[in-house]
Amino acid sequence: MLGRDHQHLNDGALSALIIGGDLRSLRLGQTEVLRAIGYPVRDASWGTIAVRTTGETRDASSYARSFAALSGEFDGRFSVTLTATDQGQATVVAEISLRAHTDLTVNRAGFTLLHPITGVSGTALIVTHPDGTRTSTRFPDAISPGQPAKNIVGLLHEIGPVVIDIAMHGEVFEMEDQRNWSDASFKSYCRPLALPRPYVISSGSEVYQTLRLCLTAKPSVTTKPGVSAVQSGMIPSVLVVHEDGLTELEGIVLPHGAGLLARVSGRTDIAGLTSWHPQALEIIFTDLDDLSAIIRRCNSAGLHPTSVVALPAPYLASHQPEGPWPAGPQPADAVALLRKGFADALIGAGSLTNFTEFNRCRPDPSTCDFGTFGNTAIVHAADDLSVTQTLEAIPHILASAHAILPGKPLHLGLMSIGMRSNPYGKAVLANPTLGRIPMAMDDPRQTLPYAAAYATGILAACIAGRVDSVALAMVSGPLGAAGTPLGRVIAGAAVLSGERAQVMSETGLIRIESSRGGIVANLSDEARPCLTHGLRLTAAGPQPAGRGTPLAPTEVLLWGDAA
Repeated sequence: MLGRDHQHLNDGALSALIIGGDLRSLRLGQTEVLRAIGYPVRDASWGTIAVRTTGETRDASSYARSFAALSGEFDGRFSVTLTATDQGQATVVAEISLRAHTDLTVNRAGFTLLHPITGVSGTALIVTHPDGTRTSTRFPDAISPGQPAKNIVGLLHEIGPVVIDIAMHGEVFEMEDQRNWSDASFKSYCRPLALPRPYVISSGSEVYQTLRLCLTAKPSVTTKPGVSAVQSGMIPSVLVVHEDGLTELEGIVLPHGAGLLARVSGRTDIAGLTSWHPQALEIIFTDLDDLSAIIRRCNSAGLHPTSVVALPAPYLASHQPEGPWPAGPQPADAVALLRKGFADALIGAGSLTNFTEFNRCRPDPSTCDFGTFGNTAIVHAADDLSVTQTLEAIPHILASAHAILPGKPLHLGLMSIGMRSNPYGKAVLANPTLGRIPMAMDDPRQTLPYAAAYATGILAACIAGRVDSVALAMVSGPLGAAGTPLGRVIAGAAVLSGERAQVMSETGLIRIESSRGGIVANLSDEARPCLTHGLRLTAAGPQPAGRGTPLAPTEVLLWGDAA
């Protein structure tokens, strides 16, 4: 999905898109060599400071944008030029300048480069350092909890038939594995995280950086893009989430077949959960006495969950793999109390935020019965294309999780577009105008067919990735799904839970099919014909659809028992 506003650049075989002022989908021929060049300014909570465009110029192969912070703190200019030759060589030159008008406190300011994961993970990489020396390494295959490359001023690697040589000037970069956050990319960014942050760009000073990419195509064999093999697995149990302060249970009717995942703490009205019979519990505690008290209250209320996980409150924040870790009880300290208090339940371990935190603080397979984590699709970017691309990263996440906990099932928490909580800052970002912005809980797509299509992609990945249960929405609030296309998909998937299904993705069309029915979502940029009769979920509401009815971009079709 490209989203609403985009422009094309090209010179010969070299092409790119401009979306929101960033360079996207840089290709030499059919090969995507760079997913994006961006230039965000991140505040002390890692929020992206909003800017407005003050001027743009473009011709067939070049683009320039002037911009200014809405708050007036800085202005800047970005430019990029594409040049290709008939000999299979091409050059891309990008420049960014930022001038501070006040003392500007930031965690990051300057270029970020997003490298694709398909055809890249596990391949050779040569890193150039500021002193001119080079290190031979590889892009990680399993998701790296830390930075796979540091102290970077140049990168040399190949993607299929293309050799990519990148030179950076004006700053030292390092790389992180953005699959941790479900971004379908490796990100090279400035400034290194080992340096103090936040830091101040003093008033009147300027940040200036350049990138130069030299691309060389080698002879290659053309393959058909966008088709994945048919995979099969069990449709997981589908859950919806309740958490005091974010959702209300009063007046809610859970979809038939869906279970309730309740997050509780010492402040939760646990007795009020009794009639809802939560299938799973996530417990947040301050110390072991607090955890013991919560367990006693759950027992007194007659709660009998089938799975339970508990986490000390400080571990809702993210920490680097090397620490330092919070003082007080550690996640593993909860296991003995949980096993005693919930003798018939599976006891889990992992993260109550994202896979990032699961990967950085890895649970011990010998102490737990299952692993858990959640996901939000808009940690770093919130445009439709970036959100859709996160579905490429979910299989990598699930494979890495299984490698960390071999032989253990996965019971996933909330997998949503919007952000439930912010492990990287003080809070999620306010979004009163419902724009597409990172790190916000309120997202305009939550009530649209897009959220249903995205959830179908998550569900398909969970089937292929051997997930036992997954939460796809909250019971109410900004991340709720009642009365929306997403709610319809949750209800349809819940009815089919436990069925064996086949999943297939072809050029953005995601199909889940079991003997009792199925779900198909169109996340491509073109209308696609329905292959069966069913119920089409559109922006105008559900509509009966016959075989051959066009399925527009972001629309979903349910058929059989799922409808």
